[in-house]
Amino acid sequence: MKNIKIKGLALLLSLFTLTGCDFMDCDESDNYTKEDVLDSYTRVKQLVTNIYGYLKADFCSIDGAMLDAATDDAIHIYDSSNIQRFVNGTWSANNTVDDQWSNYYTGIRAANLYLAETANLTFDDWKYSDEYENMMKCFNNYKYEVRFLRAYFYFELIRRYHNVPFVTEVLTQDEANQVTPATFETIAQFIVDECSDLANYLPVDYKSFPDAETGRVTKGTALALKARMLLYMASPLYSSDNAENWKKAAKAAYEIIGSSSELGYKLVNYSDLFNDTNNKVAEVILARATGENGSFEKANFPMGVEGGSTSTCPTQNLVDAYEMTDGSAFDWSNPDMKANPYANRDPRMGMTIVYNNMKWPVNNVEIWEGGANGLPIENATTTGYYLQKYVNNSISFESGSKVTAKNHNWILFRYAEVLLNYAEAMVNAFHNPDYKDGELPLSAREAVNQVRARADVNMPELPSGMSEADFVKRLKNERRVELAFEGHRFWDVRRWKDLDETADIYGVKVVKNGDDFEYTKFLLESRTITDNLYFYPIANTERFKNPNLGQNPGW
Repeated sequence: MKNIKIKGLALLLSLFTLTGCDFMDCDESDNYTKEDVLDSYTRVKQLVTNIYGYLKADFCSIDGAMLDAATDDAIHIYDSSNIQRFVNGTWSANNTVDDQWSNYYTGIRAANLYLAETANLTFDDWKYSDEYENMMKCFNNYKYEVRFLRAYFYFELIRRYHNVPFVTEVLTQDEANQVTPATFETIAQFIVDECSDLANYLPVDYKSFPDAETGRVTKGTALALKARMLLYMASPLYSSDNAENWKKAAKAAYEIIGSSSELGYKLVNYSDLFNDTNNKVAEVILARATGENGSFEKANFPMGVEGGSTSTCPTQNLVDAYEMTDGSAFDWSNPDMKANPYANRDPRMGMTIVYNNMKWPVNNVEIWEGGANGLPIENATTTGYYLQKYVNNSISFESGSKVTAKNHNWILFRYAEVLLNYAEAMVNAFHNPDYKDGELPLSAREAVNQVRARADVNMPELPSGMSEADFVKRLKNERRVELAFEGHRFWDVRRWKDLDETADIYGVKVVKNGDDFEYTKFLLESRTITDNLYFYPIANTERFKNPNLGQNPGW
């Protein structure tokens, strides 16, 4: 675990370290004593806020790139970005990418410190304040929020590194550097059990709490993590084909689906999910607020648009995954489809991807060769597409613009994912897309169809009587298009052990002939896929500090 400089309010946590300033650098200008912190409700709340701060958002978080740029859904336009290590064979224990070991273990330590040091606080000096009851209501809930955050940090660690140290107490630096990894199964079960328990205590929402704050952990959040963890535990990367594991995952997801009205969750318009107010819609279970800014827009507006520099570019692979509006697959061998490849497509495509001649963000985008936003302009898209999802086109960097920043909230859990998790678990448990019973009264097919039927998508239902194989293929495709650029594809192809199917990356060449366009699909690159890529390497810097960590196979 690395030494990290924690700035701002997080410095308060350094007061609680048992070994001085080894783990977190201390700031001698900070004059608070431990007692000063623990006697102040405001400062204790700040400790909790700090722990929330270890939640990650993927707005170009990996050296200017999104994680999807390491999948077959996208590429990153700049070869110099470290995201390329995922796909060009240079990823190693010395050249790590997305190395979140330090971030999440720092968050875990902060959680352990908080739980150990604040367990019996009563803030006696405030007992006669009019705000005391509300204050204690919030405080008594903080421990449950912090326990959830610790569980979530462990989830992020085990899906990256597999077997990792499992610590729920405050360790000295020497102790931390001698721990041995626990198994994936041990930590995963801890997460499941912890979330099951927390669902008994966390509120459904915070409407009855002071300030009615959004963005805090709820009962639904705990159930959503439990369902996702059980889905991973049942998946091929972590388990043999075990019907009982899949049933557990299905039951966990149905805990949310069956109580969706009570929990306040429902599907909303797809177009409402990725704007500056998405954290307030009924489909979002938990979102990570990142504040008001325009940096994501600067990184992803097309080249040729004022202020745009391009970053993550969708691939033809992803575009081909979007069905026609009648539910059939797009087919390049169909001359009508090839001539006009963006007509009559799943509406989610036009809300996720910017394609040639589409109006975005203000004018029609000229992606054709020689166009205002296409090659040979330096750093123009090489795939033939630009990113739209999460990019706010109300922002403008034109001279005189009054809107250069908007709030950005990264979705960590939403209800559509729960429905798709349920569908996957059900079909693998019962091998029949139409199976349902008294305990699980929603079939896998019906769950997927709910997602497809949302108001501004309205894609045709998957038909009854599908074979298991056909349904699973359609389900995987549904996850791909529904959850594109939300950080799922990278993990899905790993837990399914489908990584070898993602090697070939395609783009489209666009040529303008008069008023018409000619589209040609082409192979952009082929990536080398090896089995070691299923898990991250543990950085050699961490292994040098703690030789007990070992290393994942192939690294």
